[in-house]
Amino acid sequence: MEEDKLLEAIENIRRDKHQPWRYIWFTFLNGIAQGFGIALGTTIVLAIVLYLLTVVLAKLVNFPVLGYYATELTKLLDAYLKHAPRVSH
Repeated sequence: MEEDKLLEAIENIRRDKHQPWRYIWFTFLNGIAQGFGIALGTTIVLAIVLYLLTVVLAKLVNFPVLGYYATELTKLLDAYLKHAPRVSH
């Protein structure tokens, strides 16, 4: 009984009862707003997570050590290229 009264009250409140295009338009705008909110929220959360991950990894990994190994590898490759036999076609 109360449920029927509630449904009747909701039907009486609806402005777009006789204007289906108005209902479609506002539903469309609501969908756009929700999609934009989800995209924006996801972007902000992922940016924060990536920033924190970068900070943590920067503290865990010693980049000068990696730079040292990269320099040594470059020296080895240069030495090999200088003394490598030439291949002719």
